Amino acid sequence: MRKITYLLALVAAMVSTGVQADSETEGNLYMGVGIGSLALDNDRVPGVPTSSPSHSSKTGRLIIGYRFNDLWSVDASFGTDVSDNVDTDVFAVNGYRFFARDNWRPYLSAGFSSFSIDSAPDDDTQQVQAGFGISGDLNRNLELRAGYQVLFTINDESFQDNNVYAALAWHFRKPEAVVVSQPAPEPESVPVEKEIVDTFELLVLFDFDKSIVKSVYEPQFEEIVRVLKESPDITMTIEGHTDWIGTEKYNQGLSERRADAVKQMFVAEHGIEPERIATEGYGEARPVADNATSAGRRRNRRAISVVLRPRIVTE
Repeated sequence: MRKITYLLALVAAMVSTGVQADSETEGNLYMGVGIGSLALDNDRVPGVPTSSPSHSSKTGRLIIGYRFNDLWSVDASFGTDVSDNVDTDVFAVNGYRFFARDNWRPYLSAGFSSFSIDSAPDDDTQQVQAGFGISGDLNRNLELRAGYQVLFTINDESFQDNNVYAALAWHFRKPEAVVVSQPAPEPESVPVEKEIVDTFELLVLFDFDKSIVKSVYEPQFEEIVRVLKESPDITMTIEGHTDWIGTEKYNQGLSERRADAVKQMFVAEHGIEPERIATEGYGEARPVADNATSAGRRRNRRAISVVLRPRIVTE
């Protein structure tokens, strides 16, 4: 009964505070795997120094969780000993409070766990735990997390355990929306002939410090390629941009590499003549969003392709 009470209290607290926190990202499910060194209290198994590194239980874990926003997440995990040191099964629920919105951010954790330990007089115990760690986004979906927790039993016996762990989690996030602009209709006026320019834009977003074009943008490339092949006389300019992390000199080079990467997609993958495509890098000089937030920096890590097609119309 106590196990259910602690579990429900933890989940309710995380939901009520997490969903109210100020954030720039939508919630998402995540799944992952982890490995930990669980140093059990030496009094758990008589005669076995279970807290020493050589005798600690090395647990592998499966994790499923939900990230409410940039600041809060909660997950449940099941682990089992994979080292044959101390045969231990672990079920745990943890909540996490993150303290930054950068790629690497510290956090505090708290939760509830249940241990099943063979060869121990108290072979089934429940614990509350608290700890700290650091989390990093390796890319948009993959998170690396490492931390430490201290655990206290809530049974009649008083044990203190320690856990050092690392985990990889895959976040099921929606693809970032990409908008392709189309020319606005011209207002009706007195019929006259004049030259106008059609513009077709391709927007490519990049991961932090990367110049790799993701396959999710291929439909946009196909649309621009169709326009280029229908009108062999038109040209295109590709602009590369970065966020403000790093020096101006480094970001200038990175923006040029991003523009060149988009150009190579048109040339190598779609057969567009390279002389029809110009590139320009602007570094961090032309942000379109607030660089002080992670969401804003993601929008600023971009490359834009502008296709120009002059034509004569009668209005």
